[in-house]
Amino acid sequence: MPDRVDPTTIGELLGLLAHDLRNPLSALHSNLGFLRSILSASEQDARDAVDDGIVSCDGLAHIIDNIDLFGQSLRHAERGDSMLSDVSALVVEVVRSCQAMAQSHGVELKMGEAVGGRVPVDAPRDLLSSALSNLIRNSIQHSPSGGTVRVSVRAGGGEVIVAVQDAGTSLTGDVATAAFTAAGQIASKSIPNGRYSRGLGLYCAALAAAAAGAKVQASAAPQGNGFELVMARGA
Repeated sequence: MPDRVDPTTIGELLGLLAHDLRNPLSALHSNLGFLRSILSASEQDARDAVDDGIVSCDGLAHIIDNIDLFGQSLRHAERGDSMLSDVSALVVEVVRSCQAMAQSHGVELKMGEAVGGRVPVDAPRDLLSSALSNLIRNSIQHSPSGGTVRVSVRAGGGEVIVAVQDAGTSLTGDVATAAFTAAGQIASKSIPNGRYSRGLGLYCAALAAAAAGAKVQASAAPQGNGFELVMARGA
């Protein structure tokens, strides 16, 4: 009979699995990149297939990162030192990293309102990046083809808020809070407006934000759905 495993050990095992999955995925991504580099412009169908494969690798890498994050949360592991991060630059970087996914879904990913100048936040850069990436990817996943996902930054009252808006189904009521929990993500596939997120995305967004001293939440949007990543402004 298998032994009962405590959460800390489960977290360690998930970390091992994430590590083992990254190696073959990295090799696959490199090989696809090489294939793309040697295909001629006349071989468009093959280039498109390779591009789809690269986007799939990117999606798998994101899920593996979430597995690792979940494992670290179970064993209460530290994730880097707190540091002053320029939120505006971080948002541009994360938006750029999600462009391939948006293109594959037929969705336009745009930067909206921005705060002029450098906007510091005293929090680990990797955790904020993970939280925001998961929000953006959920918006892309639930946007209709031809829709737009808009990411904007605003600051005020000692807080910095990164807003993500899309034209998909809106999270409302108790579902809006539950969507960021483990139980809520399990239930989300069976309810119309649950906003199921691949790779435990919304749950991992909440885990990453909490570990960074920030929070994620659903918000009102003119049409569709809104998310917010709320952080305390640094000095």
